[in-house]
Amino acid sequence: MKGWGIAVAGLAGLLAFPHADLCAADGGSAVAIAITNPRAGVTSFGEFDIEAQVFSEEVVAKVEFWVDGEKIGVLTKRPYRLRVDVGYENEEHTYRIVATTLTGVVKEEILVTPTISVDLEIDLKLQQLYITVSRQGQRALDLKRGDFSIYDGKQRQEIVTFERGEVPITAVVLLDASESMTGGRLEKALAGARTFVEGLEEIDQSRLLLFSDQVLVSTEFTNQPIDILHSLEGTRPSGGTAVNDHLYLALKQLETQSGRPVVVLFSDGTDAHSVMSMQDVLWKARRSQALVYWVQLVAIGAKGNTISTAWRNGEMSREESRLLTKVVNDSGGSTYTIEHADQLGAAFQDILGELREQYVIGYYPSESNSDGSWRKVKVDVGRAGFRVRHREGYVDN
Repeated sequence: MKGWGIAVAGLAGLLAFPHADLCAADGGSAVAIAITNPRAGVTSFGEFDIEAQVFSEEVVAKVEFWVDGEKIGVLTKRPYRLRVDVGYENEEHTYRIVATTLTGVVKEEILVTPTISVDLEIDLKLQQLYITVSRQGQRALDLKRGDFSIYDGKQRQEIVTFERGEVPITAVVLLDASESMTGGRLEKALAGARTFVEGLEEIDQSRLLLFSDQVLVSTEFTNQPIDILHSLEGTRPSGGTAVNDHLYLALKQLETQSGRPVVVLFSDGTDAHSVMSMQDVLWKARRSQALVYWVQLVAIGAKGNTISTAWRNGEMSREESRLLTKVVNDSGGSTYTIEHADQLGAAFQDILGELREQYVIGYYPSESNSDGSWRKVKVDVGRAGFRVRHREGYVDN
């Protein structure tokens, strides 16, 4: 917030604002700070914006943000809002905001957020859900925290984090570049990937993985689209198709990354050369919080995957495709079936639009057996006519 002159009488009204006690410095200057996020008494987790309001009779020169004794940034103009990631441990956190005016008046405000009180020493793991809500074919964007009910098994859970699509995206764009992608298909797939990558924001990061029966191109995670786009030049279709192996690899690459994990896969889904089975991929996906989107190119009039290879016969190949669909659905992602490569750009753009409009909700399971069992999760918005899509569950490790 820029220097903001207000009457002393107006400042007096701030005395009723939580955490905004007013102090008069030498010379009669008055400064007040209100920390509006995080909220007092609410445990803080993960990545969010620290927000503060600063009220002053004179120009504010700078506002410092401190978290747990470490200065994380300085702002010189409003809004006084700064992104921070405090992790997901059940810990107390101290937030300190220090405002300094041009004449040297200093005011600070401190807020301490508590831990979640538990009776036993339990290793709690935050479960994050990336939720797409639609109504009459359009995504519903007006829901509030109180509209959602989360059930882990049959038990309703307390929501501890609630955000919208501004949560940073970390994506692996996984493109089939096998010989079946000749005839301009690969070029259109690369154009679709370009649309997706260029649509990401500075807080997001992505990497590109072009594959056939081996990795053809692999970039590092970056928030600079130009670094990825350069890698697309001169790529030619070659080799067989190994979807399973490379989808598993993409999920593995996301394990050590922060942000909202996403895999966007483009392929006809006909795996002829993978060593791993899709059952292996399902095992991995269920231990990940990654969303999986599959843009499937299906030839006009095709009647399913009937390919036979040295690894599996036609029936086994159809089962692999069925399990790939299950991986997608279990993750909370979606399958886009297209008949022409010209439709790729629109599919990639719609996926990005969905990610921007998701609700991101976190909770700590009220009980955990740590027995490796599959725990079903259900999200309800309590309204008729709404379709809710999210990760189906998780492995209780």
